[in-house]
Amino acid sequence: MPGYGIAPQGAQFNNATSQVFIPEVWSTDIIRYRDNNLVAKNLVSMLNFGGGRGDTIFMPYVSRLAIESKVAGQPVTYQALSDRRWQMKVERYKDVAFAIDKLLEVQSNVNIRGEYTREAGYAMARDMDNAVLAERATINGYNSASNVVTSANPLSFADVLTAYEILLNNNVPVDQLVLLVSPLQWTSLISDPLLSNKDFTRGGSIESGMPISPLGIDVKVTTQIKRNSTTGYYNGDAAVVAAQPTPGMTGSPYFPTQSPQVRTVDGAFSTITPSGLTANYHTAILAHKDWCKMAVQKTPSIDADWSTDYQEWHIVTTQIYDVEVFRADHAVILNTDEEGLI
Repeated sequence: MPGYGIAPQGAQFNNATSQVFIPEVWSTDIIRYRDNNLVAKNLVSMLNFGGGRGDTIFMPYVSRLAIESKVAGQPVTYQALSDRRWQMKVERYKDVAFAIDKLLEVQSNVNIRGEYTREAGYAMARDMDNAVLAERATINGYNSASNVVTSANPLSFADVLTAYEILLNNNVPVDQLVLLVSPLQWTSLISDPLLSNKDFTRGGSIESGMPISPLGIDVKVTTQIKRNSTTGYYNGDAAVVAAQPTPGMTGSPYFPTQSPQVRTVDGAFSTITPSGLTANYHTAILAHKDWCKMAVQKTPSIDADWSTDYQEWHIVTTQIYDVEVFRADHAVILNTDEEGLI
């Protein structure tokens, strides 16, 4: 047969040519969906670590200098400082993987790629939010006597005010405070007369649509905060995965992985051993952004390939990041009973 055994000449359409744009497009979509749903970015300070080599970040703690009285004819006294550095290992390597069958892609009247790309972005956002929420256990282990506000009642303005006072006493700047609450805590908070009555608010009653902002604090709501329990978290749909402890509970897949050495209010240093949250409470957090640092070494990116044998797309998206408490005295957690279980 003419031409038998002769290699084809010229270019061909294959994965190397036609599909080269697919991972980039998908990665862009996933990053957008993740960022749009990432509540944690409002609560933590982001470190610029993207693309950096190595696995550990170091930051110095700068000591407060004292004021001395200058004595005439005498030299000044130089202060002896013993500064230390904070460090965080970046080791959370997370992935979301799925496959799309060619037949499903052809026959479905739904944009399968778009739907699962969106869900992958949501999953990445939930993962980061949960990692930040896990650090509530670090604050619980830091100083449960003063940095934890506990009430056997639903969240109220009085609880927020108590937490606010704690941060003021810790010399925390209040212009960047964020209060992160559960949906039930949000409902309780906006039901407080001091926040819903027009006589107590600057812009009118809640009917005016004015967002609730007690003491000028930015309030964020996340469904990732719910009643602390050993069976309240599902890594996926509840129908196909087993129940696990909620973030911050002992035994949770989202529990602090590092025990940071942080500076305390009096300038001393302390190594914090995280302590699990108490069951049946909803645990909000009021914090300045410096309470916790997040470093993203690798934003979500896609590896995609076409399987000729299986006639399906294989898609894997990954991200590398980590979080750790930086200034423990810059955060207060608020345990409240939203369901009458205490």
